[in-house]
Amino acid sequence: MHETAILASMRASGRRWAWILWACFLARASFYAVLPPLWEGFDEWAHVAYIERLACGQGLPALGRTPVSREVAESLRLVPLPYGHHALPFEHITYEQWWRLAAAERQARIERLDALPRAWACQQSPEAVLNYEAQQPPLYYLMLTPVQRVAGGLPLRWRVVIMRLLSALLASFAIPLTYELARRARCSETCSAAAAALAALLPGFGMTAARVGNDGVSASIYALLLLAVVSNGPSLAAGFALGAGLLTKAYFLTAAPALALAWIGRLRSKRGILSMAAAFGAAAVIAAWWYGRNYLLTRTWSGLQQVAANPDASLSSTLAAASSVDWLGFFDIAFLSHIWIGNWSFLQLRSWIYRVFALLAAAALAGLMARLWRERRLCAGLLQAAGFYIFFWLGLCYHELTFRAVGASSGAGWYLYALVAAEALLVAAGLEALAGRSRGWLLAGTLGLAAALDLYGVHFQLLPYYTGLIGHRTGGAVESFHLSRFTELPLALERLMAPAPVSWFLWAAYLAATVAAFWLASRAFRVD
Repeated sequence: MHETAILASMRASGRRWAWILWACFLARASFYAVLPPLWEGFDEWAHVAYIERLACGQGLPALGRTPVSREVAESLRLVPLPYGHHALPFEHITYEQWWRLAAAERQARIERLDALPRAWACQQSPEAVLNYEAQQPPLYYLMLTPVQRVAGGLPLRWRVVIMRLLSALLASFAIPLTYELARRARCSETCSAAAAALAALLPGFGMTAARVGNDGVSASIYALLLLAVVSNGPSLAAGFALGAGLLTKAYFLTAAPALALAWIGRLRSKRGILSMAAAFGAAAVIAAWWYGRNYLLTRTWSGLQQVAANPDASLSSTLAAASSVDWLGFFDIAFLSHIWIGNWSFLQLRSWIYRVFALLAAAALAGLMARLWRERRLCAGLLQAAGFYIFFWLGLCYHELTFRAVGASSGAGWYLYALVAAEALLVAAGLEALAGRSRGWLLAGTLGLAAALDLYGVHFQLLPYYTGLIGHRTGGAVESFHLSRFTELPLALERLMAPAPVSWFLWAAYLAATVAAFWLASRAFRVD
């Protein structure tokens, strides 16, 4: 069959195309699951300690009261931790110090890690290492509890790899859901495929999905919620999705006003009012107990640690601090850490790379605004997705204010990957409107930039840094890894968490999946 006919057939079966992208994402995320060292994922050791506690039948942790397990605490002594890691009540080493150790000493530490008594997973740490992730709702941790129970006899590092892989699987369903969301929002086949491909290729989402933490699964839940809203499906479906989200991460609180705004037209009829009440009632039945528990324990509804540290602060006093915030700096950091940030080591790329993506984002926004104006009668789905995205940004701004109230700051742009389905849809729709008949080329170029960003970040930052080929200089800057040193990458692959043959296989699958997702999407656009 002629190549064009094959591609035309692929485009005629859009859902099959979305599942091909899903497979590509899983292959990419599997490599991301073994690329970072143990505890390099944001707050990963605290998330694992939460899972261990539930698996041991010890009940929900309490913020400021529950320590991590003895197993997790001891592992923090043995393995290297991210540069600038927050204070611990005992000495620990950085990656730079780790690679300066003799090979025999590194191997001895790994053997001690693997030999930790499995019973320590159910024992509290004797040191005061409190689990600050006790602030998190429990749904994700309940999903991961079977891993600890079934694989509890394996060494800790292999359990963490399994948890990372399962987390990536839970997050991966955001890819086909993104495609379906775009189609229900009345986007073209090209736009829908581009949105799903963009979600599959974004490096930040790959890193977020493949670590132990509740942000990856949040992306799938948010996509389900958006799909229920945009497709105008049963109100209970949206209510169940909202409730599941609220029981996964507190930032789903921003979805409640967005959902109310999306359904404001239902207030015109009694039936519409009842459907809204049913949706919010279902969400309350699922998640209200958690937020009530937060209030009983911390005197705050969200239960977040920075809010619980200042429970007497009123909403008005928190918002009043907005005038003292450097908002330009906040948005700059949030954008930077959303486009690409090297996990808990906070590795960064060259500044001009971020500016290229800032220009691309500005172009997508301009195109989206033009589309919403020209096709406003057909863009209800896009408007609803944009509403959820805007309310999430408002939540990030409030998050910054709560940190300022305790003398800290936050620009955690990686949280935005919870809304990767909405973001990918809005970007693809905006660029398609901007380019007109050349939309295929512009969308393919955008996917090419995302793929290039990912490949560059992995091979010039993450892989060399995690394996000791580069490190922090005296002043704190990270050394550059040059093309002339590419012959050292085989050594780097042999130093990853997985055995060398597995690392090589996953790396090859990652490369093939990245190139395949870009190439297939680009060819499909040209057929359109």
